[in-house]
Amino acid sequence: MEAARPRGRRRRARRGTVDRPLNTRLIRVGSVVLAPALFALLFSISTTRALARPQLEPVFDGAAAAALGAELSTEFPARVPGSDEAERAARWYTETISALGLEVEEDVWNAELVDLGEVELRNLVTVVPGRSEEAVVLVAHRDNAGTGQRRGENASGTAALIELARGFAPQRAVPAPLPNRTLILVSTDAGAYGGAGAARFARTSPYAPQALAAIVLDGLGGGGRPRLAIAGDGSSSPARALVKTASARISEQVGRTPSMPSVFTQVVDLAIPYAAAEHGPFIAEGIAALSLTTGASNTAGDLPGGLPEGRLGQLGRATEALLGSIDISVGAAFQTPDAVFLEDRAASGWTVRLMLIVAIVPFALGILDLVARGRRSGLPFIPALRALRTRLLMWLWAGVLLWVGGLTGVLPTGAALPLPPTSSFVVDANVAGLAVLALAFVVGWLVARRPLIPSSPPTPEERLAGYTCALAWLGFVALVIALARPFALAFVLPSLYAWLWLPLRFRLWRRIGIYVIGLLGPVGGILLLGRELDLGPVDAALYLAGLATVGYVSIFAVLLTLAWLAAAAQLAALVFGRYGPYTRAPLFRRTAPERGQG
Repeated sequence: MEAARPRGRRRRARRGTVDRPLNTRLIRVGSVVLAPALFALLFSISTTRALARPQLEPVFDGAAAAALGAELSTEFPARVPGSDEAERAARWYTETISALGLEVEEDVWNAELVDLGEVELRNLVTVVPGRSEEAVVLVAHRDNAGTGQRRGENASGTAALIELARGFAPQRAVPAPLPNRTLILVSTDAGAYGGAGAARFARTSPYAPQALAAIVLDGLGGGGRPRLAIAGDGSSSPARALVKTASARISEQVGRTPSMPSVFTQVVDLAIPYAAAEHGPFIAEGIAALSLTTGASNTAGDLPGGLPEGRLGQLGRATEALLGSIDISVGAAFQTPDAVFLEDRAASGWTVRLMLIVAIVPFALGILDLVARGRRSGLPFIPALRALRTRLLMWLWAGVLLWVGGLTGVLPTGAALPLPPTSSFVVDANVAGLAVLALAFVVGWLVARRPLIPSSPPTPEERLAGYTCALAWLGFVALVIALARPFALAFVLPSLYAWLWLPLRFRLWRRIGIYVIGLLGPVGGILLLGRELDLGPVDAALYLAGLATVGYVSIFAVLLTLAWLAAAAQLAALVFGRYGPYTRAPLFRRTAPERGQG
């Protein structure tokens, strides 16, 4: 006789049914493909040797540099790009360099900058010829954001640039030293407003094609721990040898290694990509570059008051030694492949990309199986797809409103540059304009959502169809990201593997928890960007919108974000019990007359 089934114990649902739609075994088997990618990543981690130290000790004079910085910041305290004081500061720099016996070339152009409009900018370029046409570029911006604004104040960088130039100037009867490689000194404009001068030089200067490496000096008088900024405007990184050598030369002079971005910060910067410092355009053009600065965030500048002679001397000598190391290097590789730096080691970027791409394989297998089983069981996919289409159109409407915000001045427009985090649209947001845009979005959603209002509770089959279509669309978005910008998968992967389990029947609080976990990728990216720029979460999100309206974040990236949001919206409706399959409902319902009435 068959044993009696224990009371109170539910029978486990059969795999492939509405109650148990996911093939977890297939997902686990698909996870095996992660092992080779993980091994490739681990084996790519290696140490890099620093370039040799120059035989001559650096002679950078910190006191002289501090005096130059004090003169610049005192005589020209408000060097806002395009202003008369900025022009006088440029003349002061030219006269100071010319007094050393070096020539200065001027590059003048117009650019539209956020909060300033169209202004006239000028780069000042000094060339120290070397035995080779290969060049090393030394960059410092001389502008600032105005009197009393620490952010963007770089009198220390300009002073260090002049003091380093003194070492290559002729001394009375003694001819100027002849370096092995040509040295190019660039005093850029609009560094405090997105680095327009650095971008101009990297993209248009006739000297840029010969550039082997670029070193940017920014905020050396910040007073904090020395820091190397390495993120570029593209999915590339500075040469490992350059980063390692810069770290070694700074450590020798300061007594401690400079700080660098965390691994996750580097991946986020490669994913957006985003570079607040002036070395970004150089990396985008294939030139190995980094920025030497101080402080914990990208908004730090020189401290108010006099520049610290000791720290300025240490970093100036470290820069001089770094220039010497590059100058005497023979056959050193300065390519700019993507890489992730781990203190004294680095992982090859291609292995990180491979790991991120392979990570979507188990999800893709699970979704393909879910779609196939759904088709065999006759799930109502058409209404679910139409519901997803409606939500996608609504988020595209949000993208149109973003564009309208740029046209109306609610959000910024201008050159495609990283915006200053203290831009007026962030610190003094147009609340009324933003409210009108939000209201327009809400009105559009109220009109478009009528076919999505559930007239009756959806059946389990309709809910599963809604989940399947949203997850399949999410997988398609992830595939496009993997092909176009693999590092951006870091934002998407949490949503893939958290929301994959939503079709299972959980209690409401568990569904909400799973949904929130899926939001950690984009929310974490916004919080991390806000931390870099000293912005709160709301201001950081508004800042990202500004990057989109000025064109620094591409339209393609914006469209992918809106596509992801459409899937997230449909899944949110399912999680919170507000989902209804698409129905063709008339705008005005008319009740049929009862029998017997005219």
